[in-house]
Amino acid sequence: MGSVSYLLRGAKWGSMLSKCLPVFLCCVYLLYRTSHQRGRYHKFILAGLLLSSLGDACLIYPHLFIVGMAFFAVAHISYICAFGWSPLSPLPLAVILPVEGLIFFTVLLPELDGLLVYLIPLYILLLGTMVWRSLVVPLPRDAWFFAAAGGVSFMVSDTALAIDKFCTPLPYAEAVIMGTYYLAQILLTLSATDGTEQRRETTKKKH
Repeated sequence: MGSVSYLLRGAKWGSMLSKCLPVFLCCVYLLYRTSHQRGRYHKFILAGLLLSSLGDACLIYPHLFIVGMAFFAVAHISYICAFGWSPLSPLPLAVILPVEGLIFFTVLLPELDGLLVYLIPLYILLLGTMVWRSLVVPLPRDAWFFAAAGGVSFMVSDTALAIDKFCTPLPYAEAVIMGTYYLAQILLTLSATDGTEQRRETTKKKH
């Protein structure tokens, strides 16, 4: 609550509005499209979007980076809850974790210190789990594509952010990081507006 109070007292309102508005509009769109039917999947995706907005607001302030990362970590947990754990389908995880581990140990770890040495790998683990579950979530074809592409796009954005922040400046970093981030949130929003809850209920009844 202290971080939220700080944001309200000393906000850079212009920067905050421009950075948070796209994801907030995703929330509004999701609420509008699911006004007559809002199930578990929709609620967790909405929670992830709202938590991401708080993370966006925190990341405007460099000294709130860890707080912002915490909001995004909880957002990933919310997305994981939306995607669920059935079917398990562990094969994508066998690809994602080695790639993430290689990037962390060879590129990021030498540049980290303090708490970030422990927090970044925990965040990477959550991010990788979210991407894994997005790739195997049992949704209708279009909704599955939106969820999977959204998860992968989120990973691209966060990887680019980490490399640019901790290792070496990337060309067109802002465009790449924010472009793939907003794309991820839009795709995840669309995944929740394509009959997701009906398909989940049908799948449950079959089992």
